[in-house]
Amino acid sequence: MRLLRKLNLDHSSSRKVRVANLLLLAFLLVPIAATQRLPAGFSGKASRMVVEIEGVSYGAFSPVASIDSLVDSLESSEHARVELSRDFVTDPSLYLWANSLMRGNTGLKDVTLISENADGVEVARHMLRMSQPVAWTVEAGNPEVGGLHEKVVFAVQRIERR
Repeated sequence: MRLLRKLNLDHSSSRKVRVANLLLLAFLLVPIAATQRLPAGFSGKASRMVVEIEGVSYGAFSPVASIDSLVDSLESSEHARVELSRDFVTDPSLYLWANSLMRGNTGLKDVTLISENADGVEVARHMLRMSQPVAWTVEAGNPEVGGLHEKVVFAVQRIERR
């Protein structure tokens, strides 16, 4: 009889531990599920600009809001500056490509910017003709979501909307 009572107590305490574990798990997962941005810098549903150079995709960057006004400004000047930035973990960095060009190892390149809406549907395409990176930086991103923040500035001789 004592053994049976002891087993009931142990069974009751293990049930309490399971309930406590489930509550703790729910407490941890609800804030993560409620955010629009996922941990580790993976992008959520937002408009973005995908960068392609010579057929290689370098992933998504924050949209360049003034890209169409830059098309008009190039008519009155020799070049424009286009700045791209992003938080990333999994996409290839522009470092090797930008570093090679900034050292003068290759000529000017055409860079394709593909604008996508929040559903991933292409809404515009711009070609940065005869582009060259003039600045590139990478730094630790937001410690809450992890990853890195990358920024690259291009000098562009012509922009075409496709």
